[in-house]
Amino acid sequence: MGAETMESPSLFLCKGLLLTAFLLTCWNAPATAELTIELLPPMVAEGGNSVLFVHEMPLNVQAFYWYKQRDSTKSYEVARYLTPTNQSSKMPQHSDRKTVFYSGSLLIRNVTKADSGVYTLLTFNTEMESELTHVHLEVHEPVAQPTLQADSTTVTEAGSVTLTCFSEDPGLSIRWLFNHQGLYFSDRMTLSQKNSRLTIDPAKREDAGEYQCEVSNGYSSKMSLALQMSVASE
Repeated sequence: MGAETMESPSLFLCKGLLLTAFLLTCWNAPATAELTIELLPPMVAEGGNSVLFVHEMPLNVQAFYWYKQRDSTKSYEVARYLTPTNQSSKMPQHSDRKTVFYSGSLLIRNVTKADSGVYTLLTFNTEMESELTHVHLEVHEPVAQPTLQADSTTVTEAGSVTLTCFSEDPGLSIRWLFNHQGLYFSDRMTLSQKNSRLTIDPAKREDAGEYQCEVSNGYSSKMSLALQMSVASE
């Protein structure tokens, strides 16, 4: 009898698998992850901070450049990072309101409307192969500070009082606060006018304190000045 050919344990294992999914796991190398850019937060208002967060930056990146589109045909450089060979020098690099990180991410502090636009990340790897990735940053107007008014700042027990939150911006969500914490709504409290009006009827001594309203449009919020309400005995 001729000598039998010995197969490696890994090849023998793959031959023994019957399901296609397991065969693909044995024979196919994993796909290379694609570089993407995520805006954090997804929406930002003037005065806030925005991070253009880079996912899956290639390990063999040699240099990268951030550009911002000026118009349909022109763009200008925002930041650059030439990968250093010294690990200790791989620190964030600052310029004006911008900070670029070794990971590729770009932080823009105290954003303005002028920061809105298309940003492009150009990367070069050690083989001098280049890749372009784009993201659109839109900076919104912040909401205006609301005004809180009451039909009376002193109410007697068992009486009623109405507080109204006025805002210049339509379609905002409104949150009510009592003594600097979220207001707990009892069965004596009623909201109306799209939550902009709070009625307390009947009032109790425990309702005395500071009231505020906070308006938000999803990317910015503002709180009213505190309004002090007293509850007097009958």
